[in-house]
Amino acid sequence: MWTLIVRAVARLASAVGLLALVVGIPVGQARYIGWPLPHQLPSDEQVRAALTSRDWLTDATLIDGLSVLLWLLWLLFVVSVMVEVVASVRGVPARRYRLLAPTQGLAAALVAGLTATIVATTTPAPALTHTPLTVAPPAADRPTAAVVVEPAPRTSADAATRLDTSVLKPVGTITVLINGRPHQHTVVKGESLWRIADTYLGDPNRWPEIWDLNKGKYWSHVSGRTTFHDPDLIFPGWVLALPADATAPPGTGPVDPPPQSSPPGPTTPPVTAAPSATPTTLAPTPSITAPAGAAPTLPSTPDPSATPTPPATTTSAAPTPTGPAITTPTTADPGPAAEDPASTAMPGWIQIAGGFIGVGFAAGLLYAAALVWKRRRHRYRPTPITSPVLDDADLAPPLGALTHLRQSVRRQAPHMLEAEPDRGPTVREYATAEVKPPLPPVGPTGTDLAGVASLPVSAGQGLRGPAALHAARALLVATLTSGRIDDPDAQGRAIVPAATLATLLGVSAVDLGLMHRLTVAPSFADALTLVEEEIIRRSRIVADHDVADVATLRQAQALAEPLPQLLLIADVPDVAWHARLSTAIRLGTAVQIGTALIGDWPHGTTLVVAEDGATTGGADGQRVAVLDTAATSQMLAMLAEAHGDAAPPTTDRDTPTEAAPSPGPQQKSTVEPTSEVAAPAAATDAPVEAASTPKPRIVNIRVLGTPAILDADGAQVRGLRAKSLELVVYLAVQRRGASLDDIMEAIWGDAKPRRAGERLSTCVANLRGVIRDVALPGPKNDDPKAKANGAKRAQIEPVVNTGSHYHLEPALLRIDWWSILDEYAKVAAATDDPARLAHLQAAIGHIHGGLADGEDYEWIDTDREHVRRCMIKIYTQAANLLADTDPHQARVYGDLACALDPLSDALARRAMHAAARVGDADAIRQRLARLRRELDNAGIDLDPDTEQLAASLLRDLANP
Repeated sequence: MWTLIVRAVARLASAVGLLALVVGIPVGQARYIGWPLPHQLPSDEQVRAALTSRDWLTDATLIDGLSVLLWLLWLLFVVSVMVEVVASVRGVPARRYRLLAPTQGLAAALVAGLTATIVATTTPAPALTHTPLTVAPPAADRPTAAVVVEPAPRTSADAATRLDTSVLKPVGTITVLINGRPHQHTVVKGESLWRIADTYLGDPNRWPEIWDLNKGKYWSHVSGRTTFHDPDLIFPGWVLALPADATAPPGTGPVDPPPQSSPPGPTTPPVTAAPSATPTTLAPTPSITAPAGAAPTLPSTPDPSATPTPPATTTSAAPTPTGPAITTPTTADPGPAAEDPASTAMPGWIQIAGGFIGVGFAAGLLYAAALVWKRRRHRYRPTPITSPVLDDADLAPPLGALTHLRQSVRRQAPHMLEAEPDRGPTVREYATAEVKPPLPPVGPTGTDLAGVASLPVSAGQGLRGPAALHAARALLVATLTSGRIDDPDAQGRAIVPAATLATLLGVSAVDLGLMHRLTVAPSFADALTLVEEEIIRRSRIVADHDVADVATLRQAQALAEPLPQLLLIADVPDVAWHARLSTAIRLGTAVQIGTALIGDWPHGTTLVVAEDGATTGGADGQRVAVLDTAATSQMLAMLAEAHGDAAPPTTDRDTPTEAAPSPGPQQKSTVEPTSEVAAPAAATDAPVEAASTPKPRIVNIRVLGTPAILDADGAQVRGLRAKSLELVVYLAVQRRGASLDDIMEAIWGDAKPRRAGERLSTCVANLRGVIRDVALPGPKNDDPKAKANGAKRAQIEPVVNTGSHYHLEPALLRIDWWSILDEYAKVAAATDDPARLAHLQAAIGHIHGGLADGEDYEWIDTDREHVRRCMIKIYTQAANLLADTDPHQARVYGDLACALDPLSDALARRAMHAAARVGDADAIRQRLARLRRELDNAGIDLDPDTEQLAASLLRDLANP
């Protein structure tokens, strides 16, 4: 009763205040002051006299001026009231306008005081049952929200005062978790936590418990410049956790969570059927090739030592009599067909094992992986073939998730993979041009890649929350990932105190070697000193060129020293350091030096980072990249190798092992010891031939050069799907075959499980049909001509499926890569040089190019390097055996090896020696120039020994 009186008095006070300001101000002005402006425009003489006279400022003039100002404020206030009233009627938060800032706050308070706690007066109604309602989804450009209208206090026994929702407009549904089981709850205009607590807990006064369980997920929502810290909004599509003793109304049961249509509130992760009393994010542990379109979830407490888990089977909760079970499909689960990934993917973000990264971040990692392969090729030294298996340690992929990253980037931003970067003019072109050509724009910085492009370097960026360390790790990796070889202004650098690095990486910090773009300071004081010294150095450079900042320097002086972004990543220091650090941050603004601090930074902006990268405290809807310790360590190891700070992995033994490694998803076994070692065919697939059945011919398949299936005349067969051809290449390099999971993950990794299974089945059927038509020409068994002649076509299986394990049938197919592998194994087993040379030349006869030239398959990088290295070893050993007896042919083989890998110093030196043997000095000069050009494009330094060798050979040829 007293609460009702207090609220009535509050509404009356708000109404009186609103009326006094809207009506009282114009009435008082008209009665006591009148119209303050002149009735006609003054003449030029009057204006001149007023400006030159000393008596123009009278009491009347001053009162009229104040009256004009009051009229303007009154007009702004009336507009603000109209904005707030319209927003209140629509049930959405009012927008904040900069022009209305002086008055909109007061108008919002008065309108809220007048409209709050108004509940429709209706007849008593029974408690609301949760019958599923069909609610039209809100328009994408007009988010719908239900304003929480809290009714007067009541007890659960006071049924007569329950809110009648039948007269309130439904605006959507939310999901409430009751003992971890999702239940659908219809959100109506006038919704409140009070009613939810009354419905599910039996006591409306327990609504603060629901608030406490969910306030970390939702109720710090930022809209424009307004932050809502109270539960005054409920957005359709949210998932609210309820206390453990919550019960569903009679006659209702758990249902599948409704599909979300990007509500205006924070992104809601999906939930599983595991019981939980707290609003944690529950989802299967993402595999290393989790599709980018997967829901943005992470384990609530990431384990640094966790390894990627293989695809699991369907996980289902026990069915109950009141509703269906919850099913959580994984990548290996052929669950129900769903919509295309493009419609459910989080735009611009990719989920990997250990976190979330942006598309630009992923493209940077792919570029770094390409640099790793180039450096490995540059360092490679071919050795004689002594083992039937090539298993060099540096053929392992630099990062396990590369296929998934490339698939995701190609789907969301293909231009990042296909477009060639603009290298800009050379120094000579720029210096000699009368009109200076424009320079290419600077690429994204590390803060751009990490999602904190609005990093306030003038005040510092704080990171706190459950994923603050994850965000700091991602910011570190993104800073070291940014920038290409031709874009030194974007090659960010980082300074990290040793204690902070140990916190971010754990024990992996011990194995992290020196990196020229990462400076590890002994302490925070040393790190801050390094930042201050760099500020002084950069400030002098900027002052010497008479410009204001680094951005202007890049535009005005194209040949000036590159000054990329420098980022200090550290824990928030003690208060005694705040003043000095704030000064350094402020001075670093103009010279591209910023600071990210782990913890609450009171002198700048602090982001609260959730497990999925969603943030509060910054821009509306801002998301940042997050990485756990394991993913960060792998990426830093790859970046160290890409930047030339670490050597490629090597093996501890002197000779490679004789046994073939078992194939797996990370490193594929593509080499077999002999031709007799092949995947066994299924017993049920053995063809049964009658006397009149023609014998199938061997089908030739080419995977080196342009991949194709060839007919009897050697021409390319038509009618083969593009994905069927890719499947042929994949199974050709996986000679022992591949599992169903590996095939679909490599070729259809972004498709839904059911869709991927359908596509695989279609491609296998297409591939089998094309091969059968070549192997057994003539009418098919179901053709009327075949039935009339009585001829029966043999049933052959060129693609064999043995328990979800596919392989190509070697008895029916002749593949050029397999022929090379067989000759490669025979070279290792040969006992004399003539036999070795014969097998090497036989292998060379099957080389038509690289693996699937012209095709950009997502999974092919490691296999392509494997094939390239095998062919290089074949060419170099054949050249060595022919060096004395046939130097001209040896030179040809040396040139072919260089063509396969133009980045290798060792191959270039071999080719120079071969050219010197036949007296070709021009070939030596051209080889050195080509090597220098290729290495310069890759950002790799030429080995001085190569230049000395070229000079020595040219000198010997000039002076025999």
